[in-house]
Amino acid sequence: MLEKLLRQLRRFRCGDDSGAALVELGIAVFPLFLIVAGTVDFGALMNAGDAMQAATRSVAEYARNSPNCIAGGLTNAACITDINDYVSNLKTTDPILSGATFTPSSTAAGAGNYCTCVDGVTVVSCSTGTCNVAGDTRVIQYIEVTGTKTMTPLISLFSPTLPTARTRMRIQ
Repeated sequence: MLEKLLRQLRRFRCGDDSGAALVELGIAVFPLFLIVAGTVDFGALMNAGDAMQAATRSVAEYARNSPNCIAGGLTNAACITDINDYVSNLKTTDPILSGATFTPSSTAAGAGNYCTCVDGVTVVSCSTGTCNVAGDTRVIQYIEVTGTKTMTPLISLFSPTLPTARTRMRIQ
């Protein structure tokens, strides 16, 4: 009887381990999921950041080359309408940009649209400003376009991220 009990104990202690693989898999799946989801989130963030940078550069270049912006500067209502139409077209054609916000895209003049004298230090009004730096009276106009997009990550442990991009370009 004792011998029979010892055999059963030995079989129980050293015997069947068919459930061990399932337990190990269960322990390993969660960290692997976090690594994969984090990689996917990081890739999506980098993709959105690149798209935002390209879009802000594109909007600034459009403002620099648009006939209405060249003729009347950024205070020209037709220039702002052209920029807004261009931004709407970008949002329509690129799904990554669909929820993005761009500034300035609907204001005629603001902190992002500014003018300086040729020294690059003296900021003046774009419509009424005058300059005289060593006899040079040119007023140079710049546009600064900032794009922001809110992204919700796959893993709710991380807060929503905001890929942003900024482009500053001389347009005159």
